[in-house]
Amino acid sequence: MAQLNMLSYKLRDLQFFNKLEAAGQVQLENSFSFSVNYTADNTRCMATLYQCVKDKTGSPDHNFFVSVELAGIFEVTGEPTDEDKRDFHVMCYQQLFPYAEMLAKQVCAAGGMPNFLLLRQKMSRDNVVLNRPAGP
Repeated sequence: MAQLNMLSYKLRDLQFFNKLEAAGQVQLENSFSFSVNYTADNTRCMATLYQCVKDKTGSPDHNFFVSVELAGIFEVTGEPTDEDKRDFHVMCYQQLFPYAEMLAKQVCAAGGMPNFLLLRQKMSRDNVVLNRPAGP
């Protein structure tokens, strides 16, 4: 059975602005993407997490916006099966998300929103779609 071990993570991008006039309730919308790509020999994979939260508005000019993009590098030992890769997808997210949450929370607290938290996405191995490299 293959195993997964996180080696490192890297903050690729972090954006924040808070132009809200006063404290109070604001309606927010959340967007999210997550992918895992393996090296050709399946000994490592890189997970990329992007999450964005912004105020709901009909215009492109938002009063509140925070986005974070992280890349995580993971070592894979053993020969992973498709089932292992589905499990690893969820495990990569579970290990990478707390770093994204901490970074977003710190920058939002410094920007006047101390109770801000990213929404943890529900993820199931049953919903993971494995991409196959294009063949000749």
